Amino acid sequence: MASVGGTAAPSATPSLSRLDLLTRFSQCMREHGVPMTDPEVDGDTVRQGHADKGAARDKLFPAEDACKQYRPAQEVGPVMDLKNELARQEARCMREHGVENYPDPGPDGTRVPSEVGADPDFMDARETCRAQTDAEFASRAPSPGATR
Repeated sequence: MASVGGTAAPSATPSLSRLDLLTRFSQCMREHGVPMTDPEVDGDTVRQGHADKGAARDKLFPAEDACKQYRPAQEVGPVMDLKNELARQEARCMREHGVENYPDPGPDGTRVPSEVGADPDFMDARETCRAQTDAEFASRAPSPGATR
């Protein structure tokens, strides 16, 4: 698909590692005004960096959209099953922490409408709920070679 400038939109190169893609995603987010940490590496696991709690809400979603070509392809199998379960858990947590209109995840993940991201409780709830789901993922994730 062509962009406004008439050039094709960049796409993630399959030969790039998950770490490379997530590093580029973090850099892109920073270039679009969202303070974001670099990805974290723990053994065989690479976790996406996190946006600063004080990130301007009006910049967060446009930056995520502008940088989406650097997100790695979704995993399949037991890891994806766990991530889907935890995404539903995170949605419930967000609502319990004051973001009443936070949507349940769809089949392609959770797209949060900008008006939900503008909720004054959003960033605090996101930090709390992500910490909970990240900890649960770390304790329950199958080994890298696991299959169904």
